[in-house]
Amino acid sequence: MKNKERLLFVMLAGVVTLWGLNVVMVKYLTMFPPMYVAAIRMTIAGVFLAPILLRYRKNLRIGWANWLLAAGVGATSIALHQITLATGVQYTSAGNASLILGLNPLATALLAMVLLGEGMSWRKAWGIAIGFAGVLIVVISQHGGIHVNGWGDAIMFFSMLMYVAGGLFIRKLSLRGVPVLLITVLSQWFGVLFLWIAALMVQPASYYIGLDVTPFQWLVILTSAVLSTAVGSVGWNYGIRQLGASRTAVFLNGMPLASLLFAALFLGEQLLLVHLLALLMIVGGVYLGSRSQLKPNSAPSVVPSDITTKA
Repeated sequence: MKNKERLLFVMLAGVVTLWGLNVVMVKYLTMFPPMYVAAIRMTIAGVFLAPILLRYRKNLRIGWANWLLAAGVGATSIALHQITLATGVQYTSAGNASLILGLNPLATALLAMVLLGEGMSWRKAWGIAIGFAGVLIVVISQHGGIHVNGWGDAIMFFSMLMYVAGGLFIRKLSLRGVPVLLITVLSQWFGVLFLWIAALMVQPASYYIGLDVTPFQWLVILTSAVLSTAVGSVGWNYGIRQLGASRTAVFLNGMPLASLLFAALFLGEQLLLVHLLALLMIVGGVYLGSRSQLKPNSAPSVVPSDITTKA
C-alpha cells in the first residue's frame, strides 16, 4: 500500500507541475488571439478525453437538470476561465497569474460558506486571510516598488473565480451521483462549444485558419492540451478516488511554485523575494484553509468543489 501511495504522490506531483507549467505555456502563446488559443487547446483536450464516454455511455441519461449543471461547468470553469486566463496573462506576469490562481482552494471555501451554507472555522478564516494577503503583496509590489497591475491581475482574479464557480456546480452534480470522470468529459465538450461560439463571434473562421503557427508553437499547444488539460485532469480525479479529497487537495499548493520557477526558467521573468514571501503566505493559507475538520477515522462523503478540468 505504501509503494502504491508513493506512486500516486509522484503522479499528483507531476500533474501539479504540469498545471504550473501550463500557465507559462499560455503566457508564451499570447502572440495569438486568446479565444483561438483557448478553443484550440480545449478542443484537442476534449478529443483525448472523449473515449471516457464509452465507459460511461450507460450513464448518459442523467436528466435535463444535470445536463444544465454540466453546461454550467463548461461555461464557467472551462470557457470563461480559459478566455480570461489567456487574456489575463497578456497583461500580467506568469508569476502573478500563478499566484492568483493559487487562491482557488481559499476562494472555494469562502464561496461555499456564502452560497452553500458551509461552516467557517477560525482556522479556515485565518487561511483565507493569509492567502489573500500574500496575493495582495505580490500584485502591489512588483519590481521592488508599489505598482498595481490593475487589468491583468483583475482579469486573472476573475478567471480564478470562474474556475471556482464551476467547482460549485460539480459539487451539486457529484451529490446527485453523476460520476466525476463523466462530468469532466461532458463539461469539457460544453466548454469547447461555448469557446468556439465566442471565437467565431469575434473573428470569422477564415481568420483563424490563416494564422501562421510554427511547428514549435503547435508543440506547445499540444503539450498544454494533452498533458496539462486532458491527462492532468484524469490523473487528478484518479488521485482523488484513490487517496481521498482532502489528501489530494494538498498537492495544489505546489502549482504556484512550479509556475514561478518555470516562468523564471523559460520566460526570463525575475524571481523576486516578494514572490517567495507571497508564495509562502499562500501555501500556508491554503494549508490552514483546506485542512479537514473530520476525525481521523472519518472519510469525506462528497467530492469537493475544487475538482474539475484544470487549465
